[in-house]
Amino acid sequence: MSFGRWGGLLGLFLMVLVLPAVFRLQMIVLEARALNREAPAMDIQFFNWIGNAWSLFPLPLFILAIWSVLAAFDNFGNTAGWFVLFTAAIIMPAPLAILAITHSPLQSLNPVAIGRLLKETRATLWIASAYLFFAGWLSIQVEVLPWMLANLIQMFLSVSFFSLVGSLIEPYGLISNVSIPDPLQPGEEEITAKLEEFRTKVLNHAYGFVSRGNRQGGFAHIEEWINSEQDVAAAWAWFFDRMMHWEQQQHALFFAQKYVHDMLKHGEKVPALKVIMRCRLVNEEFHPFRDDLPAAIKAAESSGNIELAAVLKRV
Repeated sequence: MSFGRWGGLLGLFLMVLVLPAVFRLQMIVLEARALNREAPAMDIQFFNWIGNAWSLFPLPLFILAIWSVLAAFDNFGNTAGWFVLFTAAIIMPAPLAILAITHSPLQSLNPVAIGRLLKETRATLWIASAYLFFAGWLSIQVEVLPWMLANLIQMFLSVSFFSLVGSLIEPYGLISNVSIPDPLQPGEEEITAKLEEFRTKVLNHAYGFVSRGNRQGGFAHIEEWINSEQDVAAAWAWFFDRMMHWEQQQHALFFAQKYVHDMLKHGEKVPALKVIMRCRLVNEEFHPFRDDLPAAIKAAESSGNIELAAVLKRV
């Protein structure tokens, strides 16, 4: 961002490259805070102009707001400039919150949705407006500092504002409440097809990590998705089954250790034993995590699979 602000053709190129990541990161932070989750780490897809277009909608809003404030200062004096900044600070939090909730730029500008949100959050959302006014004032003051230091402060203020908005709406559970109008409910076949599509995208993204040697990062991406599903057990089974069809099945065996751990933790003894035996057909050296071995041995013995229990005892 600092190099981009220095200007020139290279600066313009850098701005075009970096701005999607900046605003996509901030919206994802806002959404994560609204869901009371940790925001995911930034990766290369954050820099893509295509996909998740809703997360880029704050970019034109902030460009318009910043241009309006600066134009007011330059053409009408300090009083007008501070008034425009104050107005922008009041207006901005609600559309950003609705955008995170609905993923719809059009709905985020809907006066009815904004009114409903303000009514629900009137006790707290004003804090975000006050903080944005303070952040805008401080961002103007730090312009006298060296470029990179000023930019660091301004970036911190911007990201912390988005984080604050998400934190302020999280207690109200508005992720599920703010919707205008309510969409038609999809049928069971459509839901299944959509779920299959989303899971496939997650698996493909994880495969990119795994194929570059970052198996742990790929598995973490899958586990984050699994934990967000309603039927967690079915999600574990789906991803394991698809991994078993990869050319290099050893990745599926490492994933199976996590899968077995989850099943044993939730008392799913028979399914866990089936996965262990299936994995041993691929590699007879396969075994659960060492911390899970006592539970796996006990499950094998209680189900009458003495041979498997004996094998696991020798690990």
